[in-house]
Amino acid sequence: MIRVVLADDHPLIRLGLAAILDDQPDITVCGVADSGEDAVVQVRDQAPDVALLDLSMPGEGGVAAAAEIAVGQPDTRALILTCHGDAAHIRAALAAGASGYVLKDATVAELVDAVRAVHRGELVMSPDVARALEEDTILPAAQPRRHAHGVSRTRPSRGPRPTS
Repeated sequence: MIRVVLADDHPLIRLGLAAILDDQPDITVCGVADSGEDAVVQVRDQAPDVALLDLSMPGEGGVAAAAEIAVGQPDTRALILTCHGDAAHIRAALAAGASGYVLKDATVAELVDAVRAVHRGELVMSPDVARALEEDTILPAAQPRRHAHGVSRTRPSRGPRPTS
């Protein structure tokens, strides 16, 4: 079972994401947060496999939370879910240790696939995110590979994760 803590400052988004993820047979939401600070506490308390983090939240946002999680809870992988698809935000999230970056216009299948892929240790990006990075010359020689549900995976992140 993939255990997920999710953080978003909008209650309706949190409820919708929790319902979507809890509806999957192999995913369970073990904690919710409305800020990056609360997400870090939830991750520390719940030890989830994946932290699904909104990029922009009041106080500490998803990038700062991802950085704290990477240091304090290295077995938890951070997946950023946001509407910001510019290269500067993407670079900041990846530099902070995020294992994935998915835009909020993703389909349910794309989001679920991204959670599963991050859990497996893959670096996951929405196709538009991969294109933004290519255009910004971060991935100049790599062509992102299209996979099921439109999620691009460019390289593995921190290695495979043991299943629990």
